[in-house]
Amino acid sequence: MVKPAAEPVLLGFLRHGEVAGAAHVYRGRSDAPLTPRGRERMHAALAAMPAWGAIVSSPARRCLDFAREAAAERGIACSVDADWRELDFGAWEDLRPDEAAARDADFHAAFVRDPRRHAPPGGETLDALDARVNAALGRLGESARAPTLVITHAGAMRAVLARVLGLADSHRARVALTPGSGFVLSWLAGAPPLLTALRCAD
Repeated sequence: MVKPAAEPVLLGFLRHGEVAGAAHVYRGRSDAPLTPRGRERMHAALAAMPAWGAIVSSPARRCLDFAREAAAERGIACSVDADWRELDFGAWEDLRPDEAAARDADFHAAFVRDPRRHAPPGGETLDALDARVNAALGRLGESARAPTLVITHAGAMRAVLARVLGLADSHRARVALTPGSGFVLSWLAGAPPLLTALRCAD
């Protein structure tokens, strides 16, 4: 068993940048790469954050390609944790919301009304997303011994903020986590985590 840290450790969270392909679509498990502009914005965001001693990444290319590059540049470890993936949108992957509604009107209406209990066809509920992200956050808080950056997705980051700030479902999407946005927590085992910085990319 890993012993709890005696001092707070910084945990950072950075959303991937702009990706290739259509915008404003349900993009969870689909695996489009970053655009050059998306990579540039991530480098700019990373330069404005604290120095990190390790990086953890979602396995999606839009996160992992940059995570490996950033870790190699800094000579630090980069690991992958699948629990930091985005919500799985199942049959609606790469569809706009209006396209998903046209294809599965009743399912889409139920998902919009109550995503905690109603998943996209073949996809994942908000409850399932929160459960795996909270598990990943707990593991990270227990094991991190150096400031650690997680490169992940808006859905996973909102799950973290909802837990840390006690946000209701109706409020969790009110933080503009545009591509390249990030935030930092101070984490001490046994104490409430503290949000110390939040930067929403332009």
